[in-house]
Parts: sequence; structure tokens; C-alpha cells
Amino acid sequence: MKSIWGLSLVTFFGVIAFSCLEAPQYSAIPDIEFEQIVFKDVKDASSADSLIVSIKFRDGDGNVGLDPSEKQPPYNDKYYFQFADKSYITYKTKRTVPGYDTLPDFVKPYNCINWEVFTQNQKVIDTLYFQLNPNQYNIFITFQVKDALGNFQDFDWASFYTYPLCEVIGFNGRFPILSKDLSQPGPLEGTIKYAMNSVGFNIIFSIRTLRLKIKIIDRDLNSSNEILTPEFTLQSIK
Repeated sequence: MKSIWGLSLVTFFGVIAFSCLEAPQYSAIPDIEFEQIVFKDVKDASSADSLIVSIKFRDGDGNVGLDPSEKQPPYNDKYYFQFADKSYITYKTKRTVPGYDTLPDFVKPYNCINWEVFTQNQKVIDTLYFQLNPNQYNIFITFQVKDALGNFQDFDWASFYTYPLCEVIGFNGRFPILSKDLSQPGPLEGTIKYAMNSVGFNIIFSIRTLRLKIKIIDRDLNSSNEILTPEFTLQSIK
């Protein structure tokens, strides 16, 4: 759970149903379609509300899902960079080594998405350069907000939460391994129920019109089709 400015950004996952078919019928690239979206508004302001989206999925070899313990490449969260002597690229590198001045400055949004500050006893001891690895997740949720002209714009979590209260992933996350045995590939189909919990939904989005853009990837990093939910307000899907 991440607590930022009083907002709890939490994801959890559940599979309503999935089944193993006797004969392959689907592509090894996962396919998804929208099923339902519901907003559960908890009256207690200190408790998280839930935005729950359900999507149907089909996958020809059933290799979908990631365990939370899987931190090794290609599912690691970040990439750090080293010189031949194993020293890391740091902000000092940017300032003092020729050719590295093109690295981004420690300003919004790069101070959240490219620089990691390490402290000890509240004193900065180093600032390392990194790049986020999107493959640490297997479900990707983009919030889109309708503007005054009727166009939908992506909501940028990295711009909404600024350093040092960084939040760059939004509600991207992981759902668990669905196959009973990954060593025996076989087609799977069913429904993934994905819940996003936050005390900040009403604060951030209020009565604004939203929609979600969703895709998943499998363990081989094959990307599904990208789907859009119908447009909604939080009040309309309670």
C-alpha cells in the first residue's frame, strides 16, 4: 500500500473464473474484452473506496499472471546503469562526466521517473539514475478524463503527484498466475476482476466523466489488444 497525501493507492487481484480447454482454440497472444465496472463508495472518509473492473480474457497457451515474488528480469521494477568498473551512473556523473550532461535534470517529472535519492539519517548520500521497467506489471490501466471539448485526455499520475511524493505507476499492477501448471501450456479463458482501492477517487475525479484504457501482457511479454470501458462518472456506476 502506498500512502500519499492521504490517498491510499492500492491494487489487489482476483479471478472470478477460468477454465482449461481440451484443445487449443486461441492465439498465444492474450485477447481481452470489457465486461463490467463498478464503484464501491465507502462512507467512512478514512476508508478506501474501490473501483472494480472485470474483463474477459482468452489466451492460447495459458501463460498469464505474475507472482509478487517475481522480481528478476524481465519482471524487475527498474534498470540501473553501471560503468565497466561497476560504479553506478549518478547525478554526479551527469554534472562531471563528459557526454552524460544529456541526462535529464532533477526536475519534474524526472525527479520521480529517472532519479532515485538514497538517504541516511535524513542526509542524501547518493542519487542514482534509473529507468522504469513497464514489464514489472501485467495489467495496465490508464485513466482518461473528458475535457470541456468532449475529448478524453490521459490522466498523468506523475504530474499530479510531484517529488518527493512520487506516484508514477497509477494503478498498473499484477494479477496472479492463472494456470495450474505453467510447464504444460494450454488455453485458458475466464474473467479477471481487478480492484483499485483509494480514498482519493472522489477527491480527484469528483463528478468528472471518465473512461479506462486497459491491456494485459503475458509472461512472454506478448501484449493483448487494448480496450476502452464505456464512459462513466463515479456516481453512475455505484
